[in-house]
Amino acid sequence: MIRKPLIPLAVLALAACATTDPPAAEIGAARAMVAQARPLADRDAPQQIAEAQAKLSRAESEMQKGHHDTARMLARQAEADAKLAWTIAENARLSRTAAEVQDANRTLREESERKPQ
Repeated sequence: MIRKPLIPLAVLALAACATTDPPAAEIGAARAMVAQARPLADRDAPQQIAEAQAKLSRAESEMQKGHHDTARMLARQAEADAKLAWTIAENARLSRTAAEVQDANRTLREESERKPQ
């Protein structure tokens, strides 16, 4: 009779000790996104890409320590931060391009107005 209550306790104890798989996929995705974002973000979103890189480094460190849940969370945050950095940088690039096109259109309009008909 005493054995029955011990079985659920043993199962709970073993479940508490169970570890999750290493977050290799999440860290790989974060690395890829940081690498993709860096060329644009270094100029236009340096703070965001630095935060992404810092979180990625922490995720790698936590994974080495066996803290897989923390590493997974940090890797996902790093990927999200890198996506944000890329988006900010791409938006800045597109804004510059739009301004250049507007300037070119304005110049063409002014030149066409100066020419005698």
